[in-house]
Amino acid sequence: MPGFLANHDALKSKGIDTIACISVNDAFVMGAWGKASGTGDKVMMLGDGNGEFTELMGLTLDASRNGMGKRSQRYAMVVEGGVIKQLNVEAPGAFDVSSAEAVLKGL
Repeated sequence: MPGFLANHDALKSKGIDTIACISVNDAFVMGAWGKASGTGDKVMMLGDGNGEFTELMGLTLDASRNGMGKRSQRYAMVVEGGVIKQLNVEAPGAFDVSSAEAVLKGL
């Protein structure tokens, strides 16, 4: 999320209307994370508390062995008119294809 905040203007200049961060957390956690990170109105912080969206997307990660339960894989997506145009899903433990810089290269 910090990279998307830092690259907000570059993403907007490429036609991105809304930058959102979704996580398997509740709305209160997401609000606190956004406030602590200074997202303001640049990044919409969305809670997927029950992981329903994540599950429907097929992006669930079972981190139960680490005491974290079901989480979300790390990914970035570009949606246009309700259609996913770009979906960059990271390999476990990686941070190569879901960064703001990777998304910018794909636009």
